[in-house]
Amino acid sequence: MARSSKTVARTLEDLTLDSGYGGAADSFRSSSASLCCSEAHGGNHWHLTDSMHSRHNSLDTVNTVLVEDAEILESTGQCAKLPELEDVPWSLGEVASALSRDEEMSLPTPPQDVLLRLSVLVSRALVRVAKEAQRLSLRYAKCTKYEIQSAIKMVLSWTVSMNCISAALSALSLYNMSTEEDKFGRSKSVRCGLIFNVGKFFRWMVESRVAVRIHEHAAIYLAACMESLFREVYARVLRSALLERDNGIPKFTVETLEQAVNGDAEIWGSLLSWQHLICGKNASGEL
Repeated sequence: MARSSKTVARTLEDLTLDSGYGGAADSFRSSSASLCCSEAHGGNHWHLTDSMHSRHNSLDTVNTVLVEDAEILESTGQCAKLPELEDVPWSLGEVASALSRDEEMSLPTPPQDVLLRLSVLVSRALVRVAKEAQRLSLRYAKCTKYEIQSAIKMVLSWTVSMNCISAALSALSLYNMSTEEDKFGRSKSVRCGLIFNVGKFFRWMVESRVAVRIHEHAAIYLAACMESLFREVYARVLRSALLERDNGIPKFTVETLEQAVNGDAEIWGSLLSWQHLICGKNASGEL
C-alpha cells in the first residue's frame, strides 16, 4: 500500500512539472535537493553541485559557491564571488542601441571597451536577480513575473528597482495590448517596445535553469529590467562630476565608469562580483 501511494505521488509530481525542456522534472529534483545554504560564510550563500550549467558546460550561471570551493574560501579568508557569465542574453550592439534610445541622453555612443565593461557590470546584477528568482521559484517549480519582480526588489536599491519595475510594467502592458495580427508580423521585443531580445532572455533562463517552467511574462520582465538598468547606470555616470569634457562633450572611459560606479551607493554593491555586497554603500564604505 505504501509503495502504491509513493507511485501515485511520483506520478502526480511528474504530471505537475513540465518536461518540455529536456528532462526538466529530473533537473528540478536534482537542483532542489542540492541547493543548500553554505556554512562557510555565515550561511548567506547558496551553492549547487551539478544541477545548473550553462549551454557550454562552463560555469554555473545562476549559482555561486561550489561545494569544493567552500573549504578553500574558508581557509584563505576570502569572500565568495559571483560567476562571470560567458554568455549574456544581449549583444553590445543592443546595449548601444538601448543607451542611444533615451532622448534625454542624446550623446555619442560610448567606446567599445566602455560598453564591454558596462556589460560585465550589469551581468553581475543579472546573476543576482536570477539567483533570487530561482530561490523564489523552488516552491512551485515555476518562474513568473512575480518572482522576477520580487527578486528585483531584493537585489537592487529602492530607486533603481522602482525604475526597473516601471519599465517592466510598461513593456508588459504594450505586449498585452498588441493585436492578434502582431503575433505573426512582429517579434515579442517589438511588441514590448524593447531593444533587448525577449526570446534570448527566455532561452537564457531555460538554459540556466532558473526554474522548471518559465512564463513568457517573466522573460519580458527580466529583459525590460536589464535594459532599464543599463540606462540607469549610464545616466548616473553621465551625471557624475568625474567625467572629463572634450569640447563640451563628456569623455567616456573605463576609468570614469569605474569611478562613477564606486561613488554611487545605490548601484555599487549590486554591480560587483563579491556575493556579500548589497546596495546601500559606496566603495568608501559611506552610506
